Amino acid sequence: MKCPWQNDAVSPVVGVMLMLAVTVMIAAIASAFAGGFSDTTEKSPQSSMSVTANFHDKIHTNSNGDYYRIYFDHTGGDPFSLGSVKVVFRSDETENKTQLSRDDPNCGNFTLMGSTGPVSDTTVRAGDRFFIDGNVTYGPLNADGTQKTGIRFGNVIFWKDKELTWMVIDSRTSKTIAMGTLFPE
Repeated sequence: MKCPWQNDAVSPVVGVMLMLAVTVMIAAIASAFAGGFSDTTEKSPQSSMSVTANFHDKIHTNSNGDYYRIYFDHTGGDPFSLGSVKVVFRSDETENKTQLSRDDPNCGNFTLMGSTGPVSDTTVRAGDRFFIDGNVTYGPLNADGTQKTGIRFGNVIFWKDKELTWMVIDSRTSKTIAMGTLFPE
């Protein structure tokens, strides 16, 4: 004799298990693509840098005036092309910001130390130094009666007694390669 309830539960349980398995597979596939499983974006280099400003020696580079220089020392990490970076300076609480690239008119010079070739072919590696020249700017007199001097990059003026935030950004990916602050003594 056959019991009527023996075969009734098998079909609904199998159907629910199949629907659950399909739902889990669809959720896993959607999560993998949304989470970057198929990420094909270009990775930006990551480096560490040491930055110093020279407020002592004026550099006369052309007829537009005198310049002071900010040095960037690549202290470790990935190499990057000097022709594919921009440097962002930000100063004071007003959040003035200037982005400089090699062809920017606000930049007097944007060069690797010792480089003689075109900047687009210049690779900056650990141990290398590049620099940016900015216009010398004069401000009001200091408390000791000396003339206050600064470096102008576009709408940002970097005064000797103020903090400057800098970022080196990869132009291709718009991601930060290195960043920090500079407060010269």
